[in-house]
Amino acid sequence: MNPINENNALDSEHTLYTAMTGGGKTAAVKKLGRVKATDQVAFWDPHNDYRGSFKAREVRTYTTFKAFRQAIAAGRKTSQGFKIALKVDETRKNFLAFCQIIWAYGDGQHPKRFHVVCEENPQVTESVGREKSIFGKLLQVGRKFGFILHVVGQRNTEMSKSVVSATPYKWVGMQEFINDAKRMGESIGKSTEEIMTLGKLEYFLKRPRLFVNDENVTRGKLYF
Repeated sequence: MNPINENNALDSEHTLYTAMTGGGKTAAVKKLGRVKATDQVAFWDPHNDYRGSFKAREVRTYTTFKAFRQAIAAGRKTSQGFKIALKVDETRKNFLAFCQIIWAYGDGQHPKRFHVVCEENPQVTESVGREKSIFGKLLQVGRKFGFILHVVGQRNTEMSKSVVSATPYKWVGMQEFINDAKRMGESIGKSTEEIMTLGKLEYFLKRPRLFVNDENVTRGKLYF
């Protein structure tokens, strides 16, 4: 199956979240506000990071592709919000199968855009070059079919360059390695030194603009 109703009027709202372990990546997905309680959301969640609830809404977790697909199909027939997660072995084959299911339920005219959270992306990345898989298709043309991807990972230098180039929103948290700090600094218009000053739960957030400047890059901290 393929997505329907191509809609070029939709903006790209893909978001990258990157930080070292304990830097607040998953917390940012939950608290930043890019994903709302009323949204339709699918989670690639091999480590059960979203079990229980998300923004006070139940997360229904499935451990088979068949049950996951059925839940997504039923949810996308409505205009109601849902939170549906897939927990299977963290392999690239499984991740691409997840993406293929997601791809089938895109709709550029749907009343709800389809948010897709991809946890620990470097673990299922084959190459840091261009992503030529169904995941790459979601990144490059998914916005026309209503998709909004949220790509999460520790080391951005182990992610495909397609992820960095296709995400107009970038949440950059505490970095452990200079190379990671340098790459993200160049992506959001901050120096490596500025990136390395970030502490636990601190971040820079880049919002989309024609040019990177101080107006669309803000510094903040997550609070619980």
